[in-house]
Amino acid sequence: MNPPFTPPIRLAPARISDVAPTGRGTLADLMRMLGNDALDNPGSDPTAAHTAVGLRRVLAGEHLIHMGAPSEALYFVCTGTFKIFRTDEDGYEQVLAFAGRREVLAFDALCMETHPTAASALEDSTVYVIRKTDLPALSRAAPGFERELQRAGSRALTHTNELVDVMAAVAAEVRLARFLLQLSRQLAASGQSPRRFHLRMGRRDIASMLGVAHETVSRSFTSLAMTGLIHVNDRDVEILDMDGLKTYSRSTRRSLDEPGVSGTRHPSQRHSTCKPPGLRQLAA
Repeated sequence: MNPPFTPPIRLAPARISDVAPTGRGTLADLMRMLGNDALDNPGSDPTAAHTAVGLRRVLAGEHLIHMGAPSEALYFVCTGTFKIFRTDEDGYEQVLAFAGRREVLAFDALCMETHPTAASALEDSTVYVIRKTDLPALSRAAPGFERELQRAGSRALTHTNELVDVMAAVAAEVRLARFLLQLSRQLAASGQSPRRFHLRMGRRDIASMLGVAHETVSRSFTSLAMTGLIHVNDRDVEILDMDGLKTYSRSTRRSLDEPGVSGTRHPSQRHSTCKPPGLRQLAA
C-alpha cells in the first residue's frame, strides 16, 4: 500500500545571500547527506521527500556569510570546505575553524540578529540553505529533520571545544598534531580517508587558527615529518604513525626538540636542517 501523498511545505523565498543558487534538492536529500540512513526505506518520510530545499554554489574565495550581516539562515555543507573567521577592528583576520561536508554553518547565529563570524569558501563548494523562519514548520512536519539539526548543532559545539583543546597546548608542534588529528576525525566522519588528505587551507590560515606565526607552522610540519609521524608533499599530508601522533598530541608543553620526547622513527634527522622535497614548498 502506497503512503498517502503529503503536500510540500511552502518555504519562504530565498533572499539570503548574494551567492547565486545552483538549484534545489529535497529535505530528504539533505537528511541523507547528514547521515540519516533511515530515509533509504521506501515511504519512511514522505514529507521530507516532497519538501524542496535550496542548494547554493559558492566559488573559491567568495563569502557565504559576512560578519555583521543579518542572520537569516542555516547552511549545511554538501561539498567543499569553508573557513570560519572574524575580523578585528584593526583588520586582523582570526581563523576560528574549518568546516567540510555534513557540517552546519551559522549555527552560532541561530538566536542572534546578526552573524558574529564570517565564512568563505576555500574551494568551489555547495551548501543547502534553510531559512531560520522555516525551521519550526520543517521540524513539525519532518521529526527526523529536527533530530539531524540537533546532531549538526552538537557537532558544531564539539568543534568549538576542540579549538579550546588545540589552544591548551603550548608547543606549536603539539597544536599542529592536535589540529591534524581533529581534521582526520572530521574527514573520517564524512566518509573520507583519515590518513591521507589534501589541506584546502594554506599555512597562514592554519597559523591564524593555531595562534602562531606562519613560519612556525612550516617548522612544525618539518618537525613532525622528520620524526616519521607524518609525510608532507606541499598540501598533501599522510599520517604515517597514527598512534604516535596521538601519543604526542597528549603532551601539553614539550616540543619535539626537547630531550625525552619519544615515539620518533628517525631521531638522527631530528635536528637536520635539510627538508624533504615536499616540505620545501610548504616552508617557502
